[in-house]
Amino acid sequence: MLNGKRIVVCVTGCSPAVQSLNVISELKKHHADVYVIMTENATNFVTPLMLQRSVDHPIQIHSFDLPKTWDNSHKSLSQKTDLLLIAPASANILGKAANGISDDLLSTKIMSMRGPKVIATHINDMMYNSPSVLRNVQTLKNDGFIFIENGNPQHPSYFPAIDRIVNAVIEILKDTD
Repeated sequence: MLNGKRIVVCVTGCSPAVQSLNVISELKKHHADVYVIMTENATNFVTPLMLQRSVDHPIQIHSFDLPKTWDNSHKSLSQKTDLLLIAPASANILGKAANGISDDLLSTKIMSMRGPKVIATHINDMMYNSPSVLRNVQTLKNDGFIFIENGNPQHPSYFPAIDRIVNAVIEILKDTD
């Protein structure tokens, strides 16, 4: 279903970061070509080595690391990505994306990528319901970001089920051939 689609899975620093391994596994079962960008904070929840074992490309964390592979086409990952999936997405990355802040590799990729940007949040209720986070979510929705709902009206900001995330990605990309 996702044959040859380039998907960048972006992992931020929150407790279900380890679930990104399951997201990657499921995307690969659908034959997606998966790349991973993780924030420095994400490395406190899941190790780069664990993620590296899940994908066929070097994990990217820092903006100014020397490349681990050479891109002969001279196109950046932003230019050749079919979909950017931030799963899990923290309140921090939502704030950066909503306000045009690009001070690390992930936030820079968010600003430079032109295809669909999909977000699966995991934010505690108190933080999520703060006016600034709700404002950032609305701004991102207005800017065309797609939020994957978890189906839980009591805790709408908790991480969605893996199959919900993967099915949303498939649905979004099915019309892009």
